[in-house]
Amino acid sequence: MNPSNEKPPSENNRNARDSGLGDNPWRAMGLVGTVGADLAVCLGVGVWLGSKADAAQGTNYWYLVGLLAGLGVGVVTIYFLIRVFTGGRGS
Repeated sequence: MNPSNEKPPSENNRNARDSGLGDNPWRAMGLVGTVGADLAVCLGVGVWLGSKADAAQGTNYWYLVGLLAGLGVGVVTIYFLIRVFTGGRGS
């Protein structure tokens, strides 16, 4: 029935599912959880480092700089996380 150079339909579907999020809800929940944890850690570390700088210098603004730096790092790492979860596709 199938020509010898074509794969069975089930194998084509498997490859399509493995290359992205597909219909797997566990994979999607893993992505959402990882994105949330990554952003929380980046923001927390940024604020913590900013607070340490404030304490050392006697200022009150480095925590905000740390917060913004943590947000920037978080956005960049989330971009790369999404690329890994979707199989590296995209621009």
